[in-house]
Amino acid sequence: MTRGLDYYEVMGLTRSANDIDIRRAYRRLALKYHPDINREKAAHDEFLRICEAYEVLSDPRTKGFYDLYGEDALKDGLPDGKGGLKGPMYRFSPEDSPGAIFQRFFGTNNPYEALEALSSQFEAMTSEDPPAKGKNKVYPLELTLEEIFHGCLKKVTHKRKVLLFSGEYTEEERTLTVDVKPGLPTGTRFVFEGEGNKTPKKEPGPVIFVLKPKPHARFVRRGSDLVHKVTMPLHHALIGTSVEVRTLDDRDLKVPIADIVRPGSTVVVPGEGMPLPAAPHTRGNLILEIELLFPTHLSETQKMLLRSAFFLPPPTEQNEDQKKALRDYEAAFKHELKGWATVFKR
Repeated sequence: MTRGLDYYEVMGLTRSANDIDIRRAYRRLALKYHPDINREKAAHDEFLRICEAYEVLSDPRTKGFYDLYGEDALKDGLPDGKGGLKGPMYRFSPEDSPGAIFQRFFGTNNPYEALEALSSQFEAMTSEDPPAKGKNKVYPLELTLEEIFHGCLKKVTHKRKVLLFSGEYTEEERTLTVDVKPGLPTGTRFVFEGEGNKTPKKEPGPVIFVLKPKPHARFVRRGSDLVHKVTMPLHHALIGTSVEVRTLDDRDLKVPIADIVRPGSTVVVPGEGMPLPAAPHTRGNLILEIELLFPTHLSETQKMLLRSAFFLPPPTEQNEDQKKALRDYEAAFKHELKGWATVFKR
């Protein structure tokens, strides 16, 4: 992870924060930025920072050392006067630490189960004489982007236990129909009341399916937008090209690229993203994220031609010999039999 973090600032806290403040901040921020809930790249990075900050501040030893000496000393140690180092030598692993921290805090790796547990706790504290009811059962509803784009009726099955008055359990398989409207956001909850486990003394709790898009070969969903990765050869980036994209509704979209493309450039195509649930005829954007493909080798002749192209005088400053040389070169380049212009289209 990048150094220079202010752990208190990451958590939205002051240095006077106590253990309860730190736990409350982590509970709120971890659920807001968890990668399974928030698919933004920036959210993933923020989730890593939040987990690192919480792990340090929730441990009195590392918190105390950080408060006194700062981040560098926390991670690298301080001279102990005997030729060695003292301190926690704290290490955070972006691959392993976030999941383990989330699991320890919430008791599950599933952020949707954690949200449901918090919701149940809140209802238990604010309700008066709540009726006895079974626990929520939460399942992911994984759909393709095409299914979410067009909307669909999805048959889903789940099994529930039924406790008989004899004390024996039996198991029922239940089939439910989920009505998915076009463009519903990731995390949409479909609640089926009374479909949970049945016992003589409790009402069945709800079964909840949470919408989650499956990985797609061409697109990543980002809210109502669709992101498409494009690898573009350098010569196309410099002189223009067009990008062909097969859309979710099976159209071949050709996007012209006229401007010079710089590393990290994006091209926004309005109205070619996901439908908006409140206005299905209105759609988000298609975002082309362009990665440039540089050549691995250039011959001396190719280098010379590149230099000549970049330093070519404007037409008004060219002499007759230069103009003739350009005409001869262009004729050779475009010659139907001996030229190499057609190769450029590759």
